[in-house]
Amino acid sequence: MVEEAKAERPARYARKARARLCTAFSLVLAGTLAIGLCGGSPATLAALAVEGGAAASAGEAGSAGSASTAATGAAVNDTPKEEVVYARLSAAGAVDNVYVVNVLNPDAPGKVVDYGPYTAVQNLTDASGVEQQGDAVSVDVAGDSLSYQGDLGAAALPWDVSVEYELDGKHVDAADLGGASGKLVLSVTTKKNASVDPAFFDNYLLQITVPFVSDQVRDVATEDGQIALAGSNTQVTFTGMPGKDGSFKVEAQVSGFTMSGITFAAVPFSMGIDTPDTTELVSGFRQLGDGVGELKAGADGLASGAGELAAGVGQVAGGVDGLAAGAGQLVGGANELAGGAQGVAAGAQGLAEGAQGVADGAAGLSGGLGAYQSGLSAQAAEARQNIVDTSALEKGYQDAAQTYVAAYAAAFHEAKSRGFDDAQAYQAAATATANQRAAMQSALTALMTATGGNAGMLGAANALEGAAAGLGAVGDQNSLLGGATALSGGSSALVAGASELASGASRLSGGAGALASGTSELASGTNQAASGAGQLSAGAGQLSSGAQQLADGTGTLYEEVQGIPDKVQEEIDAMMADYDKSDFKPVSFASAKNANVSLVQFVMSTDPIEAPTHEEPTVEEPEQSFWDRLLALFGLA
Repeated sequence: MVEEAKAERPARYARKARARLCTAFSLVLAGTLAIGLCGGSPATLAALAVEGGAAASAGEAGSAGSASTAATGAAVNDTPKEEVVYARLSAAGAVDNVYVVNVLNPDAPGKVVDYGPYTAVQNLTDASGVEQQGDAVSVDVAGDSLSYQGDLGAAALPWDVSVEYELDGKHVDAADLGGASGKLVLSVTTKKNASVDPAFFDNYLLQITVPFVSDQVRDVATEDGQIALAGSNTQVTFTGMPGKDGSFKVEAQVSGFTMSGITFAAVPFSMGIDTPDTTELVSGFRQLGDGVGELKAGADGLASGAGELAAGVGQVAGGVDGLAAGAGQLVGGANELAGGAQGVAAGAQGLAEGAQGVADGAAGLSGGLGAYQSGLSAQAAEARQNIVDTSALEKGYQDAAQTYVAAYAAAFHEAKSRGFDDAQAYQAAATATANQRAAMQSALTALMTATGGNAGMLGAANALEGAAAGLGAVGDQNSLLGGATALSGGSSALVAGASELASGASRLSGGAGALASGTSELASGTNQAASGAGQLSAGAGQLSSGAQQLADGTGTLYEEVQGIPDKVQEEIDAMMADYDKSDFKPVSFASAKNANVSLVQFVMSTDPIEAPTHEEPTVEEPEQSFWDRLLALFGLA
């Protein structure tokens, strides 16, 4: 039975330790709330913790057992214990005072030696004394547990805390905030203190509570925490995660501001996190990889099609450029055609004017020849009246004159057939018939010599008649007069034709001008088309380049997403590892010599911010006489 009792004892004490732990933690939270609601101090929390330990111990009858295995002066304390670390901070977050409430839970009553560099110690359970020698604290535990307080002064904490205040945009010391009004911005910063064992910073959850008096604040706002009502207070709560520095801010419109103090509660992070089933999540990422593969195939097809489009558009642009160049040449040709048509019109007009001149000349020639013939006949008749008959000489002269006239007419007709004009033909005929003219003049001279003046006149008359008769026989029985008349008629027809040519040339010039105008518009349109085709070609090139970039990007994305499922699983495992504190073993804050610590928790609070006090002036009462005091003693005053 004794052995069974000994075997059962550790389990029993373990159950008792867990019960005391729960009780102590509940009291810490209750104490934190008490500080916020009632303006209490850490000493209040210490008293509550002591009462909690006493209540937990009173629930069970402590049986006598073996004394603690730890003897005074032992280098290590194996006695099970818990520690609650209380700290008073300035309103700005600086450490003012730290003390530890140690709850010792020995297996059996007896002397226990605990360790800590305390400046003072105090028994919180009973009136028995506490002995201290260096960092060793010796106490006699009469029941199941004993609590004592050890002061550490301004000891370093695992967290460096900083609290800053702004009022209406200006930095304000906490000492100047009491009774203030305006827009308040309160900032809390927590950082790792490298001089303290990192086990606390890395494994503890930090809860920060900022209590506002509800009647003094409005428009409370924060992005970093939660806002809740707690009695007459409006509490803002922030949470600092293990191993992380924290930065928190709250804003409020305050009036007559006071605050009981900001509290910081730190406990080991303990959260039951089951490893999630990532099968569906990983499967979704695999489906994502398949979808990206299909996207890649589509992007490749798009890139190929865009490349072909760019090539085709480039060919179209080249063709349109050629069309624009041809249209430009067409414009040049049309302009030249218009110019030539204008020249033709001008030439036709000149031809019509020249033909009119020829017609006028032919008509004059016809009239002149008729008048010449009539004049010759009249002169011959008049001469014949004044001369005597000289038949032989006259006959010689007439023959010479007819020969001359015939030769002259033949020479004139030949010159005209060779393209000479009238003046040139007359000159050519005169040159060709110089001999005939000389023969006629010799015959005339002989006739005049033989007959004197009369004979000369008669010869001249006969010659004139012969010349007139000869002129009528020129041109194959057609008279020169008739030819001149025909020339006049032909010239009129030439004038009419030249006029029609001029009119047609004018219409040709107008059509050529319209053609030039139309080809100019065609050239402008083709130039615009060439410009648009160039832009289209550039756009198609950009599309092809963008499509290729998209194809390359989707290819890279496809390669990347293939590893996402494994990466997701790795990240999940890493996150689970960050918040899995199941392997954390509590260590003593007071001393590393305390080897069997089941719980260490921290409760910290800043100094309150109070409204300035206004002392009422002391009213001195008049000094009472002996008689007055006597009457007052009996209640008769």
